[in-house]
Amino acid sequence: MSQFLVGIDIGSGGCKATALNVESGVSYTQASEYPTYYPRPGWAEQNPYDWIDRAGIAVRSVIEKAGISPSEVKAVCIGGVTHSPVFLGEKGEVVRPTINLTDTRSTAQVEKLMKKTGELILKISLNQISVMWTLPMLIWVRENEHEIWSRVRKIVFPKDYVRFRLIGKVVTDYIDAQGSLLFDPVNNTWSRELLELSGIDVDLLPEVVGPSEVVGEVSEEGAAWSGLAVGTSVIAGATDTALEVYSAGAVNPGDCTVKLATFGRICAVTREPVSGKGLVTYSHLIPGLWYPGTGTKSCASSLRWFRDEFCRDMGEDAFSKMDDEAGKIAVGSNGLVFHPYLLGEESPYADPMLRGDFVGLTLHHGRGHLIRSVMEGVAFSILDSLLYLESFGIRIQEPLRFIGGGTKSQVWLSILTDVLGRKAILPAATDPSYGAALLAGVRIGLFDGLEAALKVNRVEPKELFPSRENAEVYKGLFKIYKEIHDQLVVSVHALSKDFS
Repeated sequence: MSQFLVGIDIGSGGCKATALNVESGVSYTQASEYPTYYPRPGWAEQNPYDWIDRAGIAVRSVIEKAGISPSEVKAVCIGGVTHSPVFLGEKGEVVRPTINLTDTRSTAQVEKLMKKTGELILKISLNQISVMWTLPMLIWVRENEHEIWSRVRKIVFPKDYVRFRLIGKVVTDYIDAQGSLLFDPVNNTWSRELLELSGIDVDLLPEVVGPSEVVGEVSEEGAAWSGLAVGTSVIAGATDTALEVYSAGAVNPGDCTVKLATFGRICAVTREPVSGKGLVTYSHLIPGLWYPGTGTKSCASSLRWFRDEFCRDMGEDAFSKMDDEAGKIAVGSNGLVFHPYLLGEESPYADPMLRGDFVGLTLHHGRGHLIRSVMEGVAFSILDSLLYLESFGIRIQEPLRFIGGGTKSQVWLSILTDVLGRKAILPAATDPSYGAALLAGVRIGLFDGLEAALKVNRVEPKELFPSRENAEVYKGLFKIYKEIHDQLVVSVHALSKDFS
């Protein structure tokens, strides 16, 4: 009988499940989207019950796709998007929607914390406070939703909630805990100083364990919604970024991943933590390594927004058809520039008041131009973040590793390679759910360590090389992209204040 591992990823816009055959190295992945709700400008929320529903669909589907029985799954591990708090009541019920990491409502809380404790937060947590971190979200709820806050008994993160529904136990791992800005990653514990200064009771926070620890077994309730067998070992897991950086093979200093997903992340592996304005620094799965990074908030979500609002006639195969339309348009979209600041922007601006735009529209432009311009604008935003990361003296070596759901688009891959102007590879298996499956196998002894586990994937990565001609065009257009931001920022801030 074959031995299988299952990894689950609770992502920013959907859930994925991967079943990995340990003997053959063959993996199977199924995905299921769930909605993000935008009740007010700058707000972004999700319903944790949607995660359970979609995770159950994905896991059952991948088990069926792999042609196995639930009893053949030896262990399961869960990864997920970080920062987004899940508020649980006395009986483990969800007491309000989860605030997504792209949400910008806590601007006032960030400003107060920055003046009062900003330097201390950066010193202890290694990260600078902004609206995308858990801490200001918690304070916003405490200050604006008194009745709801009074009912909160435990605060966890997305993957932790799904795991809680699998095993009935609330824990988090030390990498996910770092996204709260209440954790000391150097001493690997909740920070007493940060908790006292922010007024957050440590009892509201979960027990912290290692990413590879076995934290329980699938319960009868967990089996009922997931389709997994009762008694299956469950591994703690880690953040989606930690898992995908690892599964992409970025395990040496200088290795760098570029993620085309809901939230675009650029991560470089280092031997020491690097902290500073606009940087996001986390521990690597491999002890002793770190992955400081930058990010653009509305990455693949920009293309998804365009699909939902302007490509409804394309049906279920919309992304493929959008690719076809964009592929017919010349490099530069005939002088059309898009800024993907649909929910503000992280690096290099750390500005929640920025807004997206199309600049340069003419009667000549059609939908294909706009689609390609969205792809190019996101690529420019990634380049902006990559250059900012290097400005801290962080070494980035080629090839870059492209990951994320957006890499399914051949047009977008070509655009990104040309905009960045660097050699890249497309690893065969990089999804966080795949990394979670590998981590589960390491923990139960099916692989001899994290780096050895990567060898189970025998498919060679695809190599990507930039076009020198296209790279030159994009170099000039990127300069214009930056100039437009600088010239419009005051007006955009005024719009954000007047129409928030």
